[in-house]
Amino acid sequence: MKIVHRINLDVAGGVENQFLAFLQHPLAKAPVRHDLIYASGIVASLADEIRPHIDHATSYKRWRGVKLPRRPQRLREARMAALVEASAADVLLSWSGFAREALVVAARQTKTPLVYREGGGAWFEHDPDAAERFMKEMRGAICNTRASMRMLQLKWGYSGPAKVCMGGIRPLVMAAADGSGRTAACGERKRIGVAARLASEKGVCLALHTLKHLRDAGLDCVLDIAGDGPDRAALESLAEDLALEDSVRFRGLVRDMPAFYRSLDLLLHPALQEPLGNVTIEAQAFGVPVVATRVDGMAETILEDQTGRTVAADQPYSRYPKFGGARSVMQSARVYDPDTDALRPVDFAHPQALADAVADILGDAGRAQAMSATARAHARKTFSFDRYMAGFMDSIKEYVATE
Repeated sequence: MKIVHRINLDVAGGVENQFLAFLQHPLAKAPVRHDLIYASGIVASLADEIRPHIDHATSYKRWRGVKLPRRPQRLREARMAALVEASAADVLLSWSGFAREALVVAARQTKTPLVYREGGGAWFEHDPDAAERFMKEMRGAICNTRASMRMLQLKWGYSGPAKVCMGGIRPLVMAAADGSGRTAACGERKRIGVAARLASEKGVCLALHTLKHLRDAGLDCVLDIAGDGPDRAALESLAEDLALEDSVRFRGLVRDMPAFYRSLDLLLHPALQEPLGNVTIEAQAFGVPVVATRVDGMAETILEDQTGRTVAADQPYSRYPKFGGARSVMQSARVYDPDTDALRPVDFAHPQALADAVADILGDAGRAQAMSATARAHARKTFSFDRYMAGFMDSIKEYVATE
């Protein structure tokens, strides 16, 4: 089988690292072959690792060294179709690129089955007509959570074949989790971690207010923030306004995430939306309990009161600016509610409720220790990358075989 992948690789985020782990897995190796169609470039941190697994890697935005203009649109569409035709692939696999007209044109012209891997693209706003054309061309969808599948169905009316392949923990991360154990965080001080892009939809401002509530209540704790992004300066300023400078560390992009997870007593992920939340499953692999917002796919990753807690998003979004939040270009207007199996307007969890959940775990050493052990077992049972890859590859083969 030959797969031609369409994915943007100009940053090294969750989906990009999942793509690399996919290529490196034995089930994706010979006789399976791969071509890659990207947009503007491949980030340096991934390029050297990706290229050995790819037969051909090409930008659809360039032709013979010349950048193709956005308009007329048919230039890039023709380039995409030519690349898919030249690949002679059995399947065109789109990684979270939903409602992409160029893929519709390429699939139709080359008669190549189009399979869509949903891991966040359905949350964004798209032209309804473009979405309809894309879904009509899709041979099937592979979704990383049930929330992803339901977002595709409820928001866009998709009624075609869809399978849930619950996201897996990358083998390199799991190997590190199987190695040395957790380290003492900071003496008697409890260390809470946040690992996220510093953008408003990730709710990092809520984590700062949560820390404020915890410290005001007498819990000796610090907050370690791994990640960077457009809101970093505003978040650093908010930490100063809350008089938390001595209790918060902004670490920027962290290359050694296993060491980061090992240093934590708890991971806090108060995101406003999250199709899966790779950090929530990775932290559990290291035995770190998780407190997260009960929305989208996050509720699927945590065993309630066994590996962590989820907190209801019951605060109206109109109040978010009061806590330092602002609408992000990545922010969806609607999210998936796992309790009602319906879409709802985006809201957020109150920092006091988040603080109460954190304190219930960290304030009881026996409970925290039990959650840690259960989290490790849960991560290995539920988020096996081998299981994920088997389901993924079986789904592709089934869709390709279906006319």
